Amino acid sequence: MKNLVFNSEQDSVKISFLEKTGEISMLIPNTNKNFVILDKRVLDLHSSFIDELKAKSCSFFVIDAPEKQKNINTCLEIINTMQKQGFNRSDAVIGVGGGAITDLAGFVASSYMRGIAYIQIPTSLLAQVDASIGGKTGVNHGNIKNFIGSFYNPTEVFICAEFLKSLNDQEFLNGFSEVLKHCLITSKASLMNLKELTYEIQNREPNILLKLIEESIDIKAQIVTEDFKEKGKRKFLNFGHTFAHGIESVNSETPILHGHAVLIGMLMALDYSKEQGFLSKDSHEVAKEILKGFKYDFTNIKLDANGIFEAMKSDKKNTLGINLVLLKEIGQPFIFEEPSNENLKNFIIKFINDFEE
Repeated sequence: MKNLVFNSEQDSVKISFLEKTGEISMLIPNTNKNFVILDKRVLDLHSSFIDELKAKSCSFFVIDAPEKQKNINTCLEIINTMQKQGFNRSDAVIGVGGGAITDLAGFVASSYMRGIAYIQIPTSLLAQVDASIGGKTGVNHGNIKNFIGSFYNPTEVFICAEFLKSLNDQEFLNGFSEVLKHCLITSKASLMNLKELTYEIQNREPNILLKLIEESIDIKAQIVTEDFKEKGKRKFLNFGHTFAHGIESVNSETPILHGHAVLIGMLMALDYSKEQGFLSKDSHEVAKEILKGFKYDFTNIKLDANGIFEAMKSDKKNTLGINLVLLKEIGQPFIFEEPSNENLKNFIIKFINDFEE
């Protein structure tokens, strides 16, 4: 077991890196009651781990379709259940699942009695490298992702490698998009290191993956420590995400993998950085080659320029215009406020036409 601690302006968060799920239950205190918000897939795939949690004074609320149920109505249902069962401020919420579950559980924990203890057990690569760090919680509202939410850190996060064994290739790549993003906004050396490790990553060599997860978490933790409330540097973590949230909005009736939308969003951000004269041709080509080197399946993703553009206009990070994170160079992100909606919309149309050829 290895531990990492990062401090925000509000809290200290302990992150434990573990090999086996059995180690987690040993670390969860059983002095008070725990309310577990659980992804049904985790229940089906890791039943022995759930049995261990049952011995820890746990109540369970099982979520069948996390992204569809990530809304205020589900929150109210959970809060009503907790109230009926007599949960109070000395108890804890435990989120067990992917990013949708940890977002939802964190928001419930931040809202119930104005905040109770929260423990995260992320089970997907995406949740481990992204959703578990930074204190962002939230639920969707209509077609807008994470429109209602709060900043609320967990007290502890348990990162366990055993959960990753149950992911299929596309679920694994779903999380790997965030590892790629952290490298793109940090340094060219980090990105080139991923290229050299492509074979090991695709074959999921455990030691390599654990090292990359820890490095990715450390990158995000350092940024969050400096800017917990997303007033400055933390906005760089949205690289590719403004485009991605637009893509997810037009696919809301048949939800797609978040990381796949982010990968397309990063390709769009790279192209737009080059088109606007910020990113050099060589760096643009290197970055796109590495991103395209991983075998993402975009078959069922719908790309509609008008829908993407309209969703981007509603992004909560916008100010006077649509705010984008672009690159001056690999490892040099900056905030670009697009002054012309027409330019951006025409770019999206062109990108989609080229992408679908």
